[in-house]
Amino acid sequence: MYDTGVNSKLRHELKYFISYLDYIAIKHRLKIFMKQDSHSLNEQGYYVKSLYFDDLDDGAMFEKQSGIINRSKIRIRTYNNSDQMIKLEKKSKLNHLIKKDSMEITIKEYGQLCKNDFSFLRSVGTKVSQELYCDFRSNVLTPKVIVEYTREAYIMHYDEIRVTFDKQLCSAASIKDFFAEEPVLFKALESNIIIMEIKYNSFFPDFLKSLMQIVSREKVAISKYVLCRELKTSLI
Repeated sequence: MYDTGVNSKLRHELKYFISYLDYIAIKHRLKIFMKQDSHSLNEQGYYVKSLYFDDLDDGAMFEKQSGIINRSKIRIRTYNNSDQMIKLEKKSKLNHLIKKDSMEITIKEYGQLCKNDFSFLRSVGTKVSQELYCDFRSNVLTPKVIVEYTREAYIMHYDEIRVTFDKQLCSAASIKDFFAEEPVLFKALESNIIIMEIKYNSFFPDFLKSLMQIVSREKVAISKYVLCRELKTSLI
């Protein structure tokens, strides 16, 4: 049985590069007001792995590098190296806001998508699956790169505020290694560089801005997909 798919609401998303020392200081302040995500395995958080798709001209990568405001990317995502929940997601940026639509797929369907067989999406019949079917059909999407990292997440129910620290960003040597037990990995960022992300619906409180020293930080247009694609290109 398929899930019905999830059409998310538009949300704000801010991204920053921070040092390891800043990460330690900020997370200890946040713990006073926010709870760690319940999906965390331990204090380090949980493991995220994504397989990104792009068209023959690498349109999603080009749009990000060119700073095009309205754009989207499609990926398959799993957590904690498990194949029990596999998500097919479309993340879109619309006028500086973020929207993520997703549906669960089986490991068999994951294999089909990797072979450019997306016909099952049409038969599911949900709004999300139909949109994804059109994306795969019109853009001739193929798997391009695997992105892996450890995510430490903190949440606050007010305005669905979520702060995450993404650590040890890596890319697998081969796109065939998505479910490999011991894939060959290459670092996309040095271990002392952390990606901090802030997501919220409409309002981010001033006291949290102060705790995180947001005013003095420079917001950066970070794309883990592009960082790992550039790494892959440099290794060829």
